[in-house]
Amino acid sequence: MAADRDLAREVAAASPRLRFDHALVAAFDLAAAKSEFESLGFTVIPGGQHSGGLTENALVTFADGNYLELIAPTSRELLEPPPPPGPGNYLFLFDAGEGFVGYAFDAPNLDAEVRRLRSNGIDIGDPQPGGRRRPDGVELAWRTAMLPDTRSPFFVVDDTPRERRIREESEITTHPNRAEGVIGIVVPVQNLERAVARHEAILGVPSKPGLPGPGAAMAEFQIGGFRLTLAAPEGDASPLGEHLAHRGQVPYQVQIRTSSPTHVAGLEARGARIELVQDPRSL
Repeated sequence: MAADRDLAREVAAASPRLRFDHALVAAFDLAAAKSEFESLGFTVIPGGQHSGGLTENALVTFADGNYLELIAPTSRELLEPPPPPGPGNYLFLFDAGEGFVGYAFDAPNLDAEVRRLRSNGIDIGDPQPGGRRRPDGVELAWRTAMLPDTRSPFFVVDDTPRERRIREESEITTHPNRAEGVIGIVVPVQNLERAVARHEAILGVPSKPGLPGPGAAMAEFQIGGFRLTLAAPEGDASPLGEHLAHRGQVPYQVQIRTSSPTHVAGLEARGARIELVQDPRSL
């Protein structure tokens, strides 16, 4: 009984502490991806090389405390074929080519979060160590827990101070297009009813009906200032349906708030669709 009460307290405490952390963009050429995102008005900084030396990244960090991660293999030859999965090996992210490949929630109490998910009937792997070395030599360490069939979402906790990974200097978080942070993600799903039930168990919050979309049924989850939209396309012919058929249930579009009305626009870089929006209520 005492163990059950302890688990109940952990379950109650875990989910409200979730917050959106970052979205992943796979790119074969990191320098080219960095240049392309800069051309869209984003400030991009080098992130460094991941432990194991197989991948490296660059970051678009926002004042809201979240970011986009541009991740690339340190050599294209590593993909032909990639080594078997293991700690520090993120090469599986490139199976479907360039574009959005997943997103993460920050879970400060990751062990409790894993227990909560399992208590809700969700299969999730044990937390695995990861890390990278920044170009300035600073070492970062974290742990991630992933669902076995998707990176949308996965969960991360920092073992070194979070501000080492998500830097807050104004020259890093200030962007020419005045982007302020990721406020929404649209993820295509095969069956909306099943996906809603699964995400309610994963996120620990109820869904609400989404706004009608062209050729898709939608449902939404609100976690703080972040909105997750699940969209079930009515057929494979639409861009959303083609994305689902080719890439699976990974982000179709990421919505980023900008304080500049002149920069509101739909953008695309490295196959990743981005919508700059000024008013979250217009989503």
